[in-house]
Amino acid sequence: MLRLLLLVLLVPAAAAQPDQVVLFPGETGDDLRVSIVTAYKPTTVLSSAASKDRMMDSVWNVEVDGVEGVVGVYTGYFVPFDCNPSCDPNQDVYNNGSGLDQEHIWPRSMGASGQAERDLHHLAPTWTRANSDRGNLPFGEIPDVMTDDWYVENTVSSTLPTENIDAYSERDRNTAFEPREDFKGDVARAMFYFYTMYEAQADDGFFEEQKETLYAWHYADPVDAFEYDRTLAIAGFQGGANRENPFVLDSTLIRRAYFPPAVSAEDAAIAGGGALTPAYPNPFSTRTALTLRVGEAQAVRVELFDVLGRRVQTLFEGVVAPGSPVEVGVEAGGLPPGLYVVRASGETFRATRRVTLAR
Repeated sequence: MLRLLLLVLLVPAAAAQPDQVVLFPGETGDDLRVSIVTAYKPTTVLSSAASKDRMMDSVWNVEVDGVEGVVGVYTGYFVPFDCNPSCDPNQDVYNNGSGLDQEHIWPRSMGASGQAERDLHHLAPTWTRANSDRGNLPFGEIPDVMTDDWYVENTVSSTLPTENIDAYSERDRNTAFEPREDFKGDVARAMFYFYTMYEAQADDGFFEEQKETLYAWHYADPVDAFEYDRTLAIAGFQGGANRENPFVLDSTLIRRAYFPPAVSAEDAAIAGGGALTPAYPNPFSTRTALTLRVGEAQAVRVELFDVLGRRVQTLFEGVVAPGSPVEVGVEAGGLPPGLYVVRASGETFRATRRVTLAR
């Protein structure tokens, strides 16, 4: 349904959202993503069996006409808790394969393994057929004439719906999967959450091809009360306070973390802040170096963080003057190969650069 992409993304329309806050004000880009991971990455996740049960009986539990049950996110299919074939929450709504099962919004084959596979912030109940047919397809807008399959409730059809088309999810069998309209924002925030928290294992190309569309969906379908309450409930199972999906709490995070305005190092320095030049060489095997410049004299600390947001080295700490650039070196030493973030923090600025250690 391509009409969605007619949204103007540069000035998102205001929408009522529950209890929105601004997290990490003033931070953008790499620096902001490091802060998000440090503050919000879960300290624990449930076992595979427990994650399925809690997803069904607690996180996604709803009441429809006085009956408790679960609604599949892609098709709106409601399955009640009736202890048939079993009172186990997951088996109860699974209905021997004809009901709902656990969808990995970020597919397992694209990096959702280990803790990431069981992180409830990207798991959702889905009609089994829609789950299977989506597979590991990327999300995207599909022109109606290109749609092979239309999904609603517990049915799938190759025929274009004649009414209530927004209630359907769509599939182009070779290209993409498009969720129903009122779940697109939820999908977007789950995808940005996963990539932020598990970037080291996530498939970069899979994320990049969807990023712009997901950004559009985030603003077209803002957070509602159910999604907000859901992220609070999940936090209770994954470490408690500050373990929510921060992209649900703060609607500005996606823009600030992934679509910040471009500012050159020279512009930052002229404005009285500071900047780090790109590292060279990068990737590196033994040593790489960056240059720190400031627009006004100030105390600066430069630190190295791993992909989990943990500080692993302090690279420089001291006063830097305008016109006196400082070379900051990163030594491989005993560091394991992987992606790292160099962050410079001054009195008037913060700047980050990514470096990759490859042996």
